[in-house]
Amino acid sequence: MKPVLTLTQAKAHLRVEHEFDDELISTYAEAAVDRTLQEIGLAGVLERDHVTETTRTTFGFLYPVEEIVSVEKLDAAGTWVVVPPAEYQLCGTIEERQILEIDEEAGHVAGSDYRVTWKAGFGATLPAWFRVACYFLIGHYYENRSSVLIGQGVSAVEVPMGFIHLCRPHRRWFFA
Repeated sequence: MKPVLTLTQAKAHLRVEHEFDDELISTYAEAAVDRTLQEIGLAGVLERDHVTETTRTTFGFLYPVEEIVSVEKLDAAGTWVVVPPAEYQLCGTIEERQILEIDEEAGHVAGSDYRVTWKAGFGATLPAWFRVACYFLIGHYYENRSSVLIGQGVSAVEVPMGFIHLCRPHRRWFFA
């Protein structure tokens, strides 16, 4: 599920107490979340279930995992059989690479065929770096409501340690 910053959170960051811009601020919050997901390489990844097939009993995920939907093992008859949740666990946090460990003591061995269905995402609590990156963008969108400034006598300077600084360490890189 795509992360959401609430109108209340966005208005608190902007220090806006009136209701005149509520729709606009909600739109900026949604755009900021979308842009942050694009920057870290997760745009479009969180809206669908993922299926990973493996022969390993321990493996890492490419994306942060919100939920393991099911783990199945291919039996001798060629039928997928559900592995009970007590026989596997998700280790790690969304800040590091998450690892699924299927319990070898329960009779699961490397070399067997496993199918894992899972949802990518951050869960109920967004990481602080993600929220702050979004707040930077919301503030920028709210203060600069046009892509062009005319006659403002302003020179633009990128703020050091801003949006890119927050997102860069969490970027997912893929090479074909």
